[in-house]
Order: sequence, then structure tokens, then C-alpha cells
Amino acid sequence: MQVPLSAPAAGRPAVRVSTGKEYWTVLFGVWLIGGVFVDGFAHNHGVVETFFTPWHAILYSGFLASALWMGWLLYQSKTVNGSSWTAAAPVGYGLGLIGTVVFLLGGLGDMYWHTVFGIEQNTAALLSPTHLVLLLGGLLILSSPFRASWHNTAMTRPRWPEFAPAFLSLMFTTGAVSFFLMYAWMFRYNLPTASSVDWYASQFGGGMIAEDNAMRGLSYILLDTLVYMFPVFLLMKRWRLPLGAITLLFTIITVMMNVLDGFQNYPSIFIAGAAGLLGDLLYHTLRAGEGRLHAERILAAVIPAALWSFYYGWMYASGGIGWETELWSGSIVEAALLSLGLHLLASQKITKG
Repeated sequence: MQVPLSAPAAGRPAVRVSTGKEYWTVLFGVWLIGGVFVDGFAHNHGVVETFFTPWHAILYSGFLASALWMGWLLYQSKTVNGSSWTAAAPVGYGLGLIGTVVFLLGGLGDMYWHTVFGIEQNTAALLSPTHLVLLLGGLLILSSPFRASWHNTAMTRPRWPEFAPAFLSLMFTTGAVSFFLMYAWMFRYNLPTASSVDWYASQFGGGMIAEDNAMRGLSYILLDTLVYMFPVFLLMKRWRLPLGAITLLFTIITVMMNVLDGFQNYPSIFIAGAAGLLGDLLYHTLRAGEGRLHAERILAAVIPAALWSFYYGWMYASGGIGWETELWSGSIVEAALLSLGLHLLASQKITKG
């Protein structure tokens, strides 16, 4: 059922989608994001030749299912509160409904773009303007259950059954963002490995090329740290997290990114999962969910430090680290400081005056 809330300024009750229906929203979102990753795999492996492909069929059928579902929720909400169509959106779903329109326009534009300019491959596919419009629409759709739960003031210390829609919504939204940043996903390139460094040295010698490669790797580490940690801070800012939230977040995002390369870099799943598990243990041991900012800041520094330490540990055991000690160890410290700085900004309260 849909639950009326207290009356807003317009005088009619706002409507909240029930937890059971939130699961359906997430399910259709999984269908949509699954199509995105399958299509990404196809682009990365050169098997896309036309707009009309099985991968696009998965993607756009997932969008159609999501759009029809959200339209049905809008109709039910209007029936409950009697508002105009523009004012009847359930709590948290207004932007999602806008997202369906944005996605539709992006899809039509993408079909025209492919007709005129052909089919993009690799990084070019990520920077296509129509694909970025699709990303925007998809993010608005996927994040609807998260926004709805964020505005549910009765939900502060949730258990998994009621927390899962919001968590999955944010996780898949983050997954969509990481998809469009796949060209900066360190686990795909492993630039600090001894074999990678030796290859660059044999092909280009030392000097500028080697230096540029190191700077590229450092940039990837910092950007990936933001992708992993921002949703953690967002969740901690609003809720007391149930056990396993950080572990699942890190693990599933990494699993999603492994789809793009056929799980060639599967050790990254265990690396990220171990860092997330450590984060969960610290979160509950330090009671970070009880408003203890110092505990949250410890998490902010320790989790990325653990993530990249585990990464370099695996690298050392499996073939050796090619970067200088100052470079790889400094990247761990830099990632921890970046994460800590992000948390300091995220935890600030805005005051008037």
C-alpha cells in the first residue's frame, strides 16, 4: 500500500511508497543497470555494430519496465491524494519521474547519434553526449528509493528488510557512476605492477612517459577512493548502518565493474570486500553509528588505507610492485587524507546567520 503522510503546503497529503513496492522499483532498476553493464561489455569487446542489438534490448526494456512502474506509482498516488499530476509524485519519486523523460530523450538522441556518427567504442562511448544524457536519466531513476527513505523521518536505525531498498538504490547509482568512470578504474589497469612498469620502460624508456604513467595511476587511486567512500559517508550521515553494509557496498560495486572485463581482475573483488569488512567491524566496534564523529573520521582514514594496502599486498605477492616505495606508500597515505578531508566536508552542518 501507499501511505499518506502529513499534509504539505498545498493542503493535500503526500504519499509514500511502501517498502514492498520499493523492492519492485529496485528490481526494475537492476534490470536497467544490468543492461548498461552488458552493453558496456559489448562496447569494450568490439561486438556492437548497430543500435539494434540484444544488449540495447536489455537496456531499453529495463527502462520501459522502470518507466511504466513509476508511472503506475504516480497514478496510484494521484488517486490517493487527489493532487494534480505534477504535484502527485510519491515522496522521493519526483526526480525519478523526470528521469524517465530525460532517459527517453537520451535514447531517441542516441539512436539518431549512432545513425549519423556511427557506433562508438571504448572510452569514446562513455563520453558520447547522448550516453551522458542517458546516465543522468538513469541516475535519477535508480536513486528514487534512496531519496524516499532519506525523507522518511521514522527510519533512523533500520534493519535490513526496510533498509535494503535505500541501500541497493544508492549502491546501483554508485555502480552507474563507476561504469562511466571505467577508464579510471585502477583495478582494470594495475599500473603499479612490476610487469606494467617494465613494459613502459621497454617501450618508451624512462623520463616523461614513465612519470606520466605514475601520475595517471595516482589519479586513478584518488578518484576510485572517492567512488568507494562517498556513498559510505552519505549512508552514515543519515542512518545507523546494519552489519555488513560497507562490505556489501564495496564488494558488489567491484563485482559490477568486473563484468566489464569478464572477471579478468577478480582478485579485486576480494581486496575490496576485505576493506569493506574491516570498515564494518570498525564501524560497530567504535560505535560510529551513535553520532561519534571521531569514530567516523577513523573509518574515513582507515578504510581507503586498508583498501590500497591490500591491493599492494596482493600485487607484491603475485608479481611485484614496480613503483618506488615512496610512490606506492605515499598513494596510500594520500588516499586516506583525501577520504578524511571529504568526510570533514560531508559532516559539516550548515548554519544560518
